[in-house]
Amino acid sequence: MIELILPLITLGIFSGLLSGFFGIGSGIILVPAYIFLFEHLGFPPEIIPYMATGSSGATMVFAISSGAYVHNSNKNVELNIIKFMIPGIIIGTILGRFASLEIGFENVNLLISIFLIAVAFQLALNFEPKKVSVNSSVFEKTIGSSSMGFLASIVGIGGGIIMVPYFKYRGSTMHKAIGNSSTLGWFIALTMTITAFFVYPETEEDIPYAFGSLYVPAILIVGLTSIYFAKVGANLSSKSEDKTLRYAFALLVIIGAARIFLKNFI
Repeated sequence: MIELILPLITLGIFSGLLSGFFGIGSGIILVPAYIFLFEHLGFPPEIIPYMATGSSGATMVFAISSGAYVHNSNKNVELNIIKFMIPGIIIGTILGRFASLEIGFENVNLLISIFLIAVAFQLALNFEPKKVSVNSSVFEKTIGSSSMGFLASIVGIGGGIIMVPYFKYRGSTMHKAIGNSSTLGWFIALTMTITAFFVYPETEEDIPYAFGSLYVPAILIVGLTSIYFAKVGANLSSKSEDKTLRYAFALLVIIGAARIFLKNFI
């Protein structure tokens, strides 16, 4: 485990910057990284995707809290809108965790691969909604947020890649869309952490330092490292958008997703 400390610190730096800059929670880099880590450590295959998504959620609690605080300080969070979405986010996240157990670990791996590749192309091509609709009912916010939490929970992300376009469509500026997403992502991450502790597949092998489907060493090292760098990323986000970073990030996500798919399905 000692030889993994430096790579985990590096992952914390990278995931923190991404979380703060894009408002995406960094799960799309954490999940494939954790899958590789747990394969390297020889964890049972049937628990790896659940351990990866659960540990990703717990790690994001650290990074997202820091980024969300900065976005709120910069007045880029629309509390009058997101307060109606928090209950739906929590309910959807809980349901997503139970659903992931029902569909099986191979299908979870497949969903993670497909979703990561779709996300990478969305980031690289920078798709944005063409139509803007500023009016939405509480019912729509509840259904929409529940759906976002549901999908985020299954694939182990903070949901920002879904929520940022949604808020853009609803008329928020890019900065406020990222701030809203970051704040709601914290509720997703916290709910994922709690459900990952209680809801996980049975395995005959005892995994040291694991509680439920949370791998504590990785969570603490990556999470604590990410706190400072999420603040850096959030401050950078309020000033600019780096296309080179977006393209490089998209390529990295595609490589990680392709590896998961090839290892499990080819």
